Amino acid sequence: MNKIYVPIAVLCVISISLMTLCSCSIISEHFPELDLDFNHTTVPPVTTTSHPVNTTWSPPAQSPGFTLENWAEAVEKVRPSVVAVETSTGSGSGWIIDSGGIIVTNEHVVEGASEAGVVLSDGRYLEAVSIYTDVVTDIAVIYVNASGLPAASIGSSSSLKVGQPVAAVGNALGLGISMKGGWVSQLNVSTVIDDRSLYGLIETDAAMNPGNSGGPLINLAGEVVGITNAKLVDVTIEGVGYAISIDSALPVIERLITEGSISYPFLGIWGMITVNPAIAGFFELDIDQGVLIQGVTPGTGAEAGGLKAGDVILSIDEEPTLTVEELVWAIRSKEIGQTVNIKYYRGGLQHTATVTLSEYI
Repeated sequence: MNKIYVPIAVLCVISISLMTLCSCSIISEHFPELDLDFNHTTVPPVTTTSHPVNTTWSPPAQSPGFTLENWAEAVEKVRPSVVAVETSTGSGSGWIIDSGGIIVTNEHVVEGASEAGVVLSDGRYLEAVSIYTDVVTDIAVIYVNASGLPAASIGSSSSLKVGQPVAAVGNALGLGISMKGGWVSQLNVSTVIDDRSLYGLIETDAAMNPGNSGGPLINLAGEVVGITNAKLVDVTIEGVGYAISIDSALPVIERLITEGSISYPFLGIWGMITVNPAIAGFFELDIDQGVLIQGVTPGTGAEAGGLKAGDVILSIDEEPTLTVEELVWAIRSKEIGQTVNIKYYRGGLQHTATVTLSEYI
């Protein structure tokens, strides 16, 4: 193939995909179910007193909500539940999910902090007793010794539509709780933010500033539909921010509260690239869909099942996995020790591998 004559548009697609390829270390760090070098840990308690996990806790009921008359009513409804998170390394935002002193924020807000606490809407400062985190999804749970706190209402991100109004409420710039409104720009977005690969995000043009991370993204019913995560910053970029969808966040939050940590199934492949016609041409593949894998970790189920570098994965247990995102979610939906059937393409033929998923340690 003479790549000199490849159209510029195709080269742009290839360049983006190659940047993904060069980020294998990023993927391996944040997706243990697929890769090798992930070191999952729970942030230890920030004080000498540890709050035990609550094995009986269950997420509050979700509802698509009803539209309030205006944004003032929506913000007034959620504001008592929004907190400023103050740590030894900086500040961020969070929101109360349980009246018994359980607060949700981003993992990167509390990462590396030796001390942490929250400032409630009534001005009280409460020291964090325990913090449990999941670096894969950038979600953290903070425990404080309190009761009767105003918990936020939970909405459903599955009901969101592009063009729907939303608002980010949080401790922007560390100046106290404020609100910035905008619109849903895209749904189910995948991107890499601060060396962290995230999937299923809500994109919004609601203004986000340092300190907003971890706060709620709300709908016009005053319900939490996302967890504000990050804003793309560049002189050529304007109005592009992201939030973790509440539907994908709730199972993670529940496990952090009830178990204190999360273990992930381990497949044992690395260097994943979503195959499209441009990628197929660049790598001289004779299939233009699926997930190309660049390597297999020795001693894993993937190796035992016969997978090799250059294979293109098409499905897991008959569930199509034609993008990296679909492959990630398919593996995460399985259990450690579960055996799965993987269909893949190699040498002009379709094959099936039987792979047992191990626990990443």
